[in-house]
Amino acid sequence: MSTDPYQYKSHVINVSYSEISPDIPEFFTHKRHVFIMTNTGRPIYVRYGNEIKSSIFLATINAIFQKFLLFFFEDKEKQTLFRISHDKCNIYILQRNQITYICTTNSLQDSEFIIYQMLDFLNTQLISIVTDQANVHLTQKPNYDLAFSVGGSRNLLTLAVKNGLYSPCIAFNSICTLPMAVSLRQFIHNNLKEIKLPNIIASLLLTETFVIDIWRQKNMEFKTSDILIIQSMIQGQGQLKKGENWIPICLPGLSAMGFVYAYINFFEKPIGIVMISDDNSLDMFEQCKEAAQVLIQKFNSNNLQQTLLSNLQNNPNTPKCLDKYTQIKHFIVKHNSGQVYLPVFQAFGVNNKTFKFYMQQYGELYKDFMISQSLGNSDAKQNYFVWDSKGFGITQYHDVVILFCFNELIEFQQMVQNVHILQRMFRTEELGYYFVLKQS
Repeated sequence: MSTDPYQYKSHVINVSYSEISPDIPEFFTHKRHVFIMTNTGRPIYVRYGNEIKSSIFLATINAIFQKFLLFFFEDKEKQTLFRISHDKCNIYILQRNQITYICTTNSLQDSEFIIYQMLDFLNTQLISIVTDQANVHLTQKPNYDLAFSVGGSRNLLTLAVKNGLYSPCIAFNSICTLPMAVSLRQFIHNNLKEIKLPNIIASLLLTETFVIDIWRQKNMEFKTSDILIIQSMIQGQGQLKKGENWIPICLPGLSAMGFVYAYINFFEKPIGIVMISDDNSLDMFEQCKEAAQVLIQKFNSNNLQQTLLSNLQNNPNTPKCLDKYTQIKHFIVKHNSGQVYLPVFQAFGVNNKTFKFYMQQYGELYKDFMISQSLGNSDAKQNYFVWDSKGFGITQYHDVVILFCFNELIEFQQMVQNVHILQRMFRTEELGYYFVLKQS
């Protein structure tokens, strides 16, 4: 049975909807719509259609929203995500400084948590394109045309919407790490460390979806969201996987007001090295180029490319110790350092929307878990175990949170036994195989 429906793949934007507008019936046939506009109602981005053709529609939406803020929300400063429900439609509105993000959906299965994470990441992606100077300009000139500044990067916003709805990385604000032997990961990390340069903030070995290893300067914070922005840029701009590239990029976690520079070299597809520097000089590019060649030569001499390619081909995988436990359809493991592990299982039946459905269920479970963690005592935090009638559940075990899906007909005792099996897989001494635990 094909496992494609049960694993996450980065989305490819291959359809243009630029001719659609709110004036024609086809506009409302889409399950979800996403809009970005300024707080004065000026359009910046629409998922389906053309910003200019949608300007009147968005101005109307903005006027209605301002009325709702005035009459229905007593303290809008405390609101993170506004929701307006009507019949079978939900409208979610997120405000970030001078910019408003809107998602309308007619799917009752959509998780509010997933929608929020998507809109929040969409904001991060937009700031990465235009920097936070955009909010400064909009404060000074409310009618400033930010859509013009987005320019040819519109596809990155569309990719942020699609990945935001279905990617466990964005949902759980985590990177997806490639499982490998601890000794191999340490060897790779030491090689990354050996090629460090004075003005390099961080070096990453990655693919467009997996992170293999990270090295960063001491005392330098390098947020998960910045890594996701880098991977999203690589997914959305295919030319970055050809040859060597030296490009400016805004990483909001480092600085939302300006750009750093990224050296990108996919020396063995789909594996690439990325070096982030605050020096934009040609000399810095040459130093990065030389350092990358040193790393590639070390990899060649130790045949590491083939080893990593083999790991990638075998991942996601079904752990051998779980082959006989057919009650387990799927699970995701999140480490408290902001990393996830995604295996694949032979699930029951064939449904090309299975993984999307799983993410909606996992999102709601994880939202409730986060609320309980903020309210519960220490005992509750270490003994959290919740499941629902659909066979979905969540449990915490030391440094990991495990989200799982079992056969709906499974008995409680069987579920407990299978959860214990999952927990034993991710004992503290085993975590080095699944996650990058030492980032220095």
